[in-house]
Amino acid sequence: MTKIRTLAGITLLSIALLGVAACSDGGATGTTPSSGSASSTSPAAQRERAPQVADPLDPAGLVDHPCESLSAEQLSDLGIEGEGKETRVTAGGLKGCDWKFGANLEWKIQVSYVVPDSRNGLQNEYDQHAAGLFEGGYFVPTSTGGYPGVFSNVADTRSQGRCDLGVGINDEMLLTVAVTGQAEKDNCRAASNVAERIISTIKAGGH
Repeated sequence: MTKIRTLAGITLLSIALLGVAACSDGGATGTTPSSGSASSTSPAAQRERAPQVADPLDPAGLVDHPCESLSAEQLSDLGIEGEGKETRVTAGGLKGCDWKFGANLEWKIQVSYVVPDSRNGLQNEYDQHAAGLFEGGYFVPTSTGGYPGVFSNVADTRSQGRCDLGVGINDEMLLTVAVTGQAEKDNCRAASNVAERIISTIKAGGH
């Protein structure tokens, strides 16, 4: 179980989470990419193309062991003590990892690797956007660690302290990061920070 940190530690945690990456659009946002697929034959879906992934990444064993996505050093840099808890993201067996931390466990990071049914990675998010899935929420393209992504969700929970990010790490797969914490914080920026560190882990061979 994640250890409870002191109040002073939480202040440092907020600085660490928010200190590296920033939303490319300059605003706080949030995404929960769906593993479902929009129709690739609809005219609307064909009008909107996701940016290409110039340097595809292979997360290898991290897909089956998502709690290894952040190294001990990275977790320490983020102010997180203790190990993550592996979770089942879908009924089909997709795995994720959750880290809960903070004086009252008010912070939560969720990480998973999602392959849409159509195996088209970030393009699936763009197809869903073109189909109107995010009309009641938001869809904000961004870039994290040199990889294209989007902040998106069918409902806008950004003002409530939740930010979700989907990053296209190869042509088929999304790295998804969700950060939930204090409503007044820019948790979109925090999600970008976490995703950037995971990309570094993948590039280092998953260690």
